Amino acid sequence: MELKTNNDEFEASINMIPLVDIMLVLLIIFMISAPVLKYSFEVNTPEASSSNPTEQTEDTPIITVTKDEKIRLNGIVINSFDELQNYLEKLKPKEILVEADKSVRYGFVVSVMDVIKQQGIEKVGLVTQKK
Repeated sequence: MELKTNNDEFEASINMIPLVDIMLVLLIIFMISAPVLKYSFEVNTPEASSSNPTEQTEDTPIITVTKDEKIRLNGIVINSFDELQNYLEKLKPKEILVEADKSVRYGFVVSVMDVIKQQGIEKVGLVTQKK
């Protein structure tokens, strides 16, 4: 009986299947978490006992006003009221939600709402927390 010991043709390769499995799991995790991270800003909205929950659709844009008076439209940073007006002209929404921190000056929120009304958007919702 003769044993074959041919070590000259040893082939080393990486098994790609576990790598592909890990990459697919990471892709799924990022796909699930990306929409949640997109609109998460530190905003402490005022409380109201009469607030009714409304269902937000993807067509309804959200204007967020942070406590340092920075404006975001669906996560996009807006630097001026003119820029906000331009974005609203492009979107042409029928309704809009305004989420403002309770420490923001009343006049600043009114200025944001004035830009919204100038674009002909009549249905404006104010986001509040339930008491």
